Amino acid sequence: MEKFKLENGATLVIVDRTSEDLSIAATINVGHINEPKLGMAALFENLLSKQVQNVQTVHGGTITSYLTGCTKTELDETFRMLSELLSKPKLDGVLIRVAAEDIAEHTRDLAPLTKRQMKLLYKHTAFGKKRVLWNADSYIRAVESYTAEDLREFADKYYTGKNMVIVVVGSGLDHEKVREMFKKYFEHIPAGERQRLKKSIYTGGYNVLIPNGNYNQVMLGWDVTDIKGSASANVMMSMLSKRLERSFNEVVNTRTGVKFSRPSDAEVEVKIAGYYGFRTLRISVKSAQLTTNEIIDTIVRNVVRLQNSLPSDRRMETSKNWAMAEKLWLFSQPQPAAVETAWQMLGRDAMYDINERIGHIWAVSAYEIQAISRDIFTGSPLTMVVATKEPHYTYSEVQEKLKVE
Repeated sequence: MEKFKLENGATLVIVDRTSEDLSIAATINVGHINEPKLGMAALFENLLSKQVQNVQTVHGGTITSYLTGCTKTELDETFRMLSELLSKPKLDGVLIRVAAEDIAEHTRDLAPLTKRQMKLLYKHTAFGKKRVLWNADSYIRAVESYTAEDLREFADKYYTGKNMVIVVVGSGLDHEKVREMFKKYFEHIPAGERQRLKKSIYTGGYNVLIPNGNYNQVMLGWDVTDIKGSASANVMMSMLSKRLERSFNEVVNTRTGVKFSRPSDAEVEVKIAGYYGFRTLRISVKSAQLTTNEIIDTIVRNVVRLQNSLPSDRRMETSKNWAMAEKLWLFSQPQPAAVETAWQMLGRDAMYDINERIGHIWAVSAYEIQAISRDIFTGSPLTMVVATKEPHYTYSEVQEKLKVE
């Protein structure tokens, strides 16, 4: 991997990876978390996406990435297209209205979907006190109110060299030629000011949603934005995910203590959620068979177990294998790898070495799993969001259940 920065701050990252064509990600350091006004980042992104073909967008909360691909012979033209798109977009009033209407229609379509609303509710609860909770009607009104002048001011502040990273992923690249093309098309962009994120906006908290259907869903989360020891956290999350899957598919005889299988419809997810720069460890479980309290009790039992007991050698080996496979899969996909690389450059000024990270995973010990579990699950306030029509444990009761000796 090679990093190359122009005088205006625009950064190029070249990643050599086996692939027939090139994958390109242009990432800007702005999203709906650090945007100056509600919905402005989404409107600007939608407006740009309507001006070109074969460009997809990824919203990262604090970043926006424009993804495309091309052959090696098309790279010069692709750089030209991206440069014009990012620095000289058409801010026509008709196009702005079309983009706003598109966002409004999309927002109304998704508003009734519980799965969508749960993710939004979780994020706005975890990072809640400094931002107004998301509301579809207010969001649409805001998006429809912006003018060409508003968007020009937005672009002048955020779509600048110091807030821009271009990642090119492919094989057989002539790095010198790629650098020359990059300089030709991106050195004219104004440097601007680097827009840095606030240190932390995590709050935790509780919220409830009435689901559209007969099922229960529980999301529990903790802040991991500043957690040190990502390799041990990766292994711990893999271990927790598999333990939860087993726990939701077995029953323990309370008289004998014997475990036996019980098919369950529980959908388990353990992942890093939130935004680039503001991340949480989120556990989500959805089920039509289990009560809300049964879901919570099973999650809590496994979270406490991680902190109170050391995993076996066999469990450590399988969890490391799962964690490494997940990391390798992520970086075998050119576009996700490009977005992650861009964020690391914008947020931390350097990209970690994937081979080194995998090596660290294999070296993680059982004691490190216990230590990182205690750091995460006791180091920040709990986020608790549930979708249910049932009475269930209070936020304070769940906090009490999570306490360890």
